[in-house]
Amino acid sequence: MSEVRLRARSVSEIVDAAFALYRRDAGQYMLIMAVAMVPRLIAQLIWQPEQTTDFISHPEVIMATLLLSVVSVISSLLGHAAIVKYGSDVYLGQPADAARTVRSMVPKIVPILWAGFLVGFLYFAGLLCFFIGVFYVAARYFALTTVIVLEDASVMDAFARSSALSAGRKRHILNTLLLVWIIYFLLSVCVGLVGSLMHSNVVTIMVATLFTIVGAPIIAITNMILYYDCRIRGEGFDIEHMAAAMDRAPAPATP
Repeated sequence: MSEVRLRARSVSEIVDAAFALYRRDAGQYMLIMAVAMVPRLIAQLIWQPEQTTDFISHPEVIMATLLLSVVSVISSLLGHAAIVKYGSDVYLGQPADAARTVRSMVPKIVPILWAGFLVGFLYFAGLLCFFIGVFYVAARYFALTTVIVLEDASVMDAFARSSALSAGRKRHILNTLLLVWIIYFLLSVCVGLVGSLMHSNVVTIMVATLFTIVGAPIIAITNMILYYDCRIRGEGFDIEHMAAAMDRAPAPATP
């Protein structure tokens, strides 16, 4: 599709291309995210913490909340990684298969989770810097998971690679991430209001999970296109990819 061809893009064009790519294979993206969200949904239905502020008398509430948070983060990281891989295959015109994509994430689970833990610590440190540090961390390490998935890099190499890709482009990266997150946040608020009208905790959980399955892939796809955008701007990846495609093309038959 011409609207998602490889080229350098502005902030709005990256998000627009992400939506175009999502519409092309929406069912596959939702299927991949649904597989990733199954553990989180089960955990939420099993461990439903009581609504209380007396945490001293109810330590089990703290434990249930922590367990839910850990499972939720793990599911989100793995879902994001799988979407990045599948979206990259489609974006580059390579054969894309949802089942193969999910299986390919298995050997990368540990580095993905370890990178997520480390960058989470950096986000916490950024909060202590009057919140400004959060934006710096988000811009500098935007491609951690993407680099691990697409370049098969180690965790430390992914940190260095993401830093290199973001050099001189942090404002462009941050503006793109803010735009897609604002869109996602506004939609989640609307869905949350609908879920709260049901007056059922189970229904609310189901509605929120369904929204994540449908909406979260757009975040990962945007991140993937942003990664390639930085490579195109800094490394001429579009030309490199085009040259590689020409080399792989079969030679015309001689009479």
